[in-house]
Amino acid sequence: MSCDMHSGTSLLVDVDAMCKLAHWRMLELLPEITGVDPPACSTLASTKFRALKALDMPDGKVFRCVDAAKAVVSAVETFGELPQPDPALLPQFQNIAGIDAGEAVMLARLIEDPNTIFLTGDKRALRAVAAMDDKVRASIAERVVPVECVIKCVLDTFGIDELRARVCTWKDVDKAVAIVMGSRCDQAEASVREGLASYIGELHALCRPSLIRAC
Repeated sequence: MSCDMHSGTSLLVDVDAMCKLAHWRMLELLPEITGVDPPACSTLASTKFRALKALDMPDGKVFRCVDAAKAVVSAVETFGELPQPDPALLPQFQNIAGIDAGEAVMLARLIEDPNTIFLTGDKRALRAVAAMDDKVRASIAERVVPVECVIKCVLDTFGIDELRARVCTWKDVDKAVAIVMGSRCDQAEASVREGLASYIGELHALCRPSLIRAC
């Protein structure tokens, strides 16, 4: 992903990415970063239900604060509906360790529509897909965007001070981002860039062709 996708692209966002970006106040930035308008974005229906539940009591894991839950609810209300994939495409992603039922739906949709990009915060799922056969990997090659790419785009677009202002309070919702930003969230910009490049490079190297869209 450069900081802009081609027009006509649809964006799928999994629960993990929705929640992490909500804590970092980045859901509102997705249209500017990706070039994809909210109606062309979609997530699982369960995402909104989990967020609504967290408005009363955050679970301390997926949602750490009420503001993040509110941000998810607001974002989902602007999104389009997730198109249901061809049921014949689902079985290859079912009953695989690291891929849950919702991710299976999104991955099947990714195969079905070549103009779709998948934004995820779940590295376990990426590793599971990377271990699948060549045909599956080739069908979604270079169409997966990890949350670290969004972090990089925010850094590129708004600078290190703005990135710190958004991420630091809840940097620990993602282990890689917490490490990249530093224990006191005061890593120099060059160090942050180096750390992001390292994690993104590690994901690129999981398989060939790479699942990860260039960022």
